[in-house]
Amino acid sequence: MNPQDFWKCGCQIVAMNYQTPGLMMDLNLGWFRQNGNCGYVLRPAIMREEVSYFSANARDSLPGVSAQLLHIKVISGQNLPKPRGSAAKGDVVEPYIYVEIHGIPADCAEQRTKTVSQNGDNPIFDESFEFQINLPELAVLRFVVLDDDYIGDEFIGQYTIPFECLQPGYRHVPLQSLTGEFLPNTTLFVHVAITNRRGGGKAHKRGLSVRKGRKAREYTTSKTTGIKVVDELFRASTQPLREATDLRENVQNATVSFKELCGLTPAANMKQCILTVSSWLTNSEQSLRVTVDLSETYPTMEAQGPVPELLRKVFNAYDMMIQTSRTLIESADVVHSKLTQAQRAGLDFHEDLHRIGAKEGLKGRKLQKAMESYAWNITVLKGQADLLKHAKSEALDNLRQIHCAAQSCGLGKNGASSPQDQLHPHHHPLQQVQIEQQPQAKPHPQPPPLHQPQVAPPAYLHPLPQPQPQPPALPLVQTVSKPPAYTQPPPITQHPFQFQCQQQKVAGPLEASPEMETVGGDPVGSC
Repeated sequence: MNPQDFWKCGCQIVAMNYQTPGLMMDLNLGWFRQNGNCGYVLRPAIMREEVSYFSANARDSLPGVSAQLLHIKVISGQNLPKPRGSAAKGDVVEPYIYVEIHGIPADCAEQRTKTVSQNGDNPIFDESFEFQINLPELAVLRFVVLDDDYIGDEFIGQYTIPFECLQPGYRHVPLQSLTGEFLPNTTLFVHVAITNRRGGGKAHKRGLSVRKGRKAREYTTSKTTGIKVVDELFRASTQPLREATDLRENVQNATVSFKELCGLTPAANMKQCILTVSSWLTNSEQSLRVTVDLSETYPTMEAQGPVPELLRKVFNAYDMMIQTSRTLIESADVVHSKLTQAQRAGLDFHEDLHRIGAKEGLKGRKLQKAMESYAWNITVLKGQADLLKHAKSEALDNLRQIHCAAQSCGLGKNGASSPQDQLHPHHHPLQQVQIEQQPQAKPHPQPPPLHQPQVAPPAYLHPLPQPQPQPPALPLVQTVSKPPAYTQPPPITQHPFQFQCQQQKVAGPLEASPEMETVGGDPVGSC
C-alpha cells in the first residue's frame, strides 16, 4: 500500500505493514525524517486553505504553486557492499542507480544511471538528471542502488528524503539496507541544485521553455463560474494577473540570460556571476577597467577602455537584469495589493455562493462546476500574489549579492555599507523614521551605569555650562571596578548596588546565549 496515495488526498493517519520492508516502508520512514520521526507533518499549504483548487490526480502544474526544477548529478559511490544473500556472482558488484521522484502524478518520474563494471569501492557515474516538481511540499526523492546481473538485479541500498529537506550543493547520501539499517561507510556523492527556471540547452517536454517571449508567454487566467456578479469581480483581476506574470517572467528571463553569458548554469547565484566577470578582467590582456557603482540603489556596471564583443553582451544583459529588477521592486507592492484585494472580495461570496448559484438557475453538475471554477480563481489570485512577493524578495537578494561580490573582488566604486541601507528605508517607513530621528538623540550623554541609583543627580539631568566637571555623586562607584576579595558576599542591605551588579553579570550571558537547536541522530542532514 503506497502511503503517497493517501497523503495527497489529505489523510492524516495511514496504516502501514511494518513487517514487509520495501518501497512503501521506505517512503513512510523517509517522509517523517523532516520532523525527526516524531509528531506530525503539516499537509501542503494548498490543502490547508479554506478555499483552494487541488486535485490528487493532477497531471500538470497547479495554479498558484511555483514549479521547482531539481538538478541531480550522481558523481560516484563509496564502499558499496555485495548484496546480502548473493551467491550467483563473485565478490565484486556492478552497481547502477535509480533516482526516483514520488508525489502527485505530475511529479512521479525516475531516471537510471549507467552500470559501472566490476567496481564497488568507488564507482564513477558522473551523470546528471533533471526533474520538474509541481508540488514540492508533497514530493519525495529516493536513491536506489542495485547490482546489475543477467539473472536478476539485486538490492544494495537506498535512501529516501523529502524534497523540502534537500540541501543544495555537494552532498554525501548515506545508504540504508532493505530493513532500514544504515550501511557503514556506504554513501553516494551527489550534487543538488534547485531552481525555478529552466535554462540552457534544449527545452524538455515536461518542463518550461528556455525563455519565453512576451507573445509566446502563457498567462494564468480566471475561469467563468456562470454567476454574473462573481464573474465580473474576477474579470477585473485579469490585468493585475498579467502584470504580475510579466514582472516575474521579465526578471527571470534577464537573469537567466546574464548567467548564461557568464558561462554559468541557472542554478548559479549572482555572486558567482560577478566573480566570474572579475576573473575575466584579471586574466585579460587588454587594458580594460570595469567598475560597479555602488552609490546607487540599483548598481550600474561601467567600462573604461576597449570592450570585447562578449563582454559587451554581458554588460547589456546585466543592464537589462537591473532594469527589470528595478521595475519589479518598484511595482510589486501595487500589483500585490490589487491581487489581495480581489482575493478578499472573492472570499466574501464563499459562504453564500451555493445560494447565489441556485438563484442564478445553476444546479447539479453546473453548480458543482461553478464551485470548482470559483475555487480555481481564488487559488490563482493567492498563488500569483505569493509568487510576486517571492520574486521581489529574490530581486532584493540579487542586489545584495552584487554589492557584496563587487566589494570583495575590487570592482566596487563609491560603495555604501549595504544596498539594504538604501532599499530598507524606502520600503519600510517605520525604520525610515527611526533613521531620521537618530541624529537628534546625539546631544544626550551616555546613560549611567547599572549600579548607580535609579534617581540621577541634577547635574546629569540638567548639565550646566561650567568649565570644571562635577565630582561624582557616589564615591562608592570607584570601589566597584576593583572590589575587595570577600570570602563571603556582603549583606544585601549594606551594599544594594553590588547585588544589582552581580545579577546583571549572571543574567547577561544567559540572555545573550543563542537558542540551541536540537538535531536528531538520523544523518538526514548530510543530504
